[in-house]
Amino acid sequence: MWFRSNRPNGYICGNYARHGKKACTAHTIKEDFLKETILYDIQKLVQEIDKEQFLKELETKSKKSKKDIQQKLDKLNKQMDVLKVRKRKFINMLADEKINQDKYLDMVEDNNNELAQLSEKKNEMITMLESEQVMDNNDKLKEELLHFLNFDDLTPEILHRLINRIEVKEDGTPIIHYRFAAPTFE
Repeated sequence: MWFRSNRPNGYICGNYARHGKKACTAHTIKEDFLKETILYDIQKLVQEIDKEQFLKELETKSKKSKKDIQQKLDKLNKQMDVLKVRKRKFINMLADEKINQDKYLDMVEDNNNELAQLSEKKNEMITMLESEQVMDNNDKLKEELLHFLNFDDLTPEILHRLINRIEVKEDGTPIIHYRFAAPTFE
């Protein structure tokens, strides 16, 4: 853990700041040097990522997800059609006096409840399908990905998201422990 030192644009060792000489020596690092090192590391990682391959992977996963959602949606539609047919059969059973009015009302209520649940699931699936179609806009996706990967300034938010901790050797060399590892593609 590092603390901003009293010196302008620098950090000192957190152990030293909290516990003094007994815990650690007064390692320091200039903020500009630290930012340059981190930006270099991240830009090096970005260069190693095959962005086109990454986009193809995203597109493939999106297509598979859309297909799965569409299959589930088709299955829900079939189930709903079966329930609608069943509801008409209940009316025929009542008309043929195979069931009484109370039994008819119970069966229709159960059927309607099941239809309502399936309709709710169907709406969720449609929403999911629409969100997957947003992923199909490959140009926009590519632009957003490149914008995210090609930043030039390190904000405190970016630093906290990307870095777990920083150690500095006595010679001033930083050892940066990132919260991520280089991505791999299956």
